[in-house]
Amino acid sequence: MPQTIKIKRGTKAQLDAYGPLLQGEMGFCTDTKEIFIGDGSLNTLVGRVMSGTLAARPTASVQGRIYYVTSGSEAGYIFLDDGTAWKKMNVLTLDDLPDGATYGRVKKADLSNGSVNKVSDGTNTKTAKEIKDHIDDVTQHRKINDSSTSTTDLWSAQKINTEIYNAIRGLEWQDSVISKTTSVPPTSPVANDRYLIPSNATGAWSGKADQIAHYNGSAWEYYSPAKGWSVYIDSENKNYVYNGSAWVRSGEANQNIIAGNGLTGGGQGDSVTLTVGAGNGITVASTSVSAKAGKGIVVNSTGIESNIDGVSIVYDSANGNRLMVGAVDGGSF
Repeated sequence: MPQTIKIKRGTKAQLDAYGPLLQGEMGFCTDTKEIFIGDGSLNTLVGRVMSGTLAARPTASVQGRIYYVTSGSEAGYIFLDDGTAWKKMNVLTLDDLPDGATYGRVKKADLSNGSVNKVSDGTNTKTAKEIKDHIDDVTQHRKINDSSTSTTDLWSAQKINTEIYNAIRGLEWQDSVISKTTSVPPTSPVANDRYLIPSNATGAWSGKADQIAHYNGSAWEYYSPAKGWSVYIDSENKNYVYNGSAWVRSGEANQNIIAGNGLTGGGQGDSVTLTVGAGNGITVASTSVSAKAGKGIVVNSTGIESNIDGVSIVYDSANGNRLMVGAVDGGSF
């Protein structure tokens, strides 16, 4: 005959009044259809998600319970029991999302085939078609005219090139110059010839010391240097930097060779001399540097040798040509 096994059961209120089930003991709430299992101190919900009308929802008291509403205005929503109140979980829809500085909504009317069809800065709004029509309409754009000098042709290609060229003149790294010592402006310069004007310049360059003279094909243009400008001098094969008051060799402006231990000399200039200092076992001749003999060290044509007496110091050729201490003699009083 088949057997029927029933677990402990009753209403949810009765279970709450009963208290914790024994460890491993199960209980069924006949009114809420919940199943709990005890551990001796706490009843843990193990049954299926509860469902029904919102009004039939049990009083919130067990943290972690889930209740699904099957009908009414809240149909389809899920509520979570936090132990003291039921919290609505899937509460937000697109209509509930507010417009803000971080996130915003896009109206369905502003979408075409899944893409936004309007652009707005908050004041001006244009559709994608309006923007495209404007871009494609050549009559909306100024026509390039390189031959006209009218103010309406201010941004012609010719003038744009001139503005770019003038902007380049202000860069720290300048185009190279032919010379920095030519004091008289050449009588037959070629377009784009450039010179760094010396202090003794005459003629058209008089009073323009340190400026860069650039011949544009019909006249000289002058550029006053700013601190940090760099230029290559063709005639000298050297680089110069303007330090705010004068043009100096880039090595002079940026490098200072300082002699370290055992060396003397250094400084700045085209040529820098460093001298090896003698002393501490080093002998310096006019063309050579050698070790100074003494204290058991011999310097000869073979090289540097140590004085091995074969007793206190032993040369071990059989084991990697090592020097070994042969005997340690503490000496006598």
